[in-house]
Amino acid sequence: MDADQRGEDGFEFNLPRERTTDLWNRLLEVGEPHGLAPCGLGARDILRLEAGMPLYGHEIDETTTPLEAGLEFAVRYTHDFIGRPALEAIRAAGGPRTRLVGLETTSRRVPRQGYPVVIGGEPVGRICSGGTSPTRGTHIATAYVPVEHATTGTAVEFEVRDKREPATIVDLPFYRRAR
Repeated sequence: MDADQRGEDGFEFNLPRERTTDLWNRLLEVGEPHGLAPCGLGARDILRLEAGMPLYGHEIDETTTPLEAGLEFAVRYTHDFIGRPALEAIRAAGGPRTRLVGLETTSRRVPRQGYPVVIGGEPVGRICSGGTSPTRGTHIATAYVPVEHATTGTAVEFEVRDKREPATIVDLPFYRRAR
């Protein structure tokens, strides 16, 4: 997937601390006629979730591989790197055993990080990130599930306080920018 297919443009600024207030005020001033409004980390987090962008500590960490997370596009096997033998071994064995998938639910309950994912009454995975999607009008989440269950349209459940809620595996990203 190309970078321009994942969500909207975003920008990050690095500047001396004493100049940040001036930049902030100027951005608000120039952006106001265009609908620019400040937002917090919660808004940033749901936007990155809708765009299917992984966050360290949620979708990716030291226990996941780029193969499981759908990030193999970022791996170059043209040179040596520390994890190359492990990734090549996984590929030679037929690929990863788990895969990152999107979940969508019409449940009133929001799927949250750490909630179990259940298929056929058995826990098979875990929610990585979840929240309410303003663009889809429903609750969404990412989760790792066994590859054999990672098919779009598969019915799953997530568990909240010993109660199971329905969800469906959907394609990532949840949102694609219109071209």
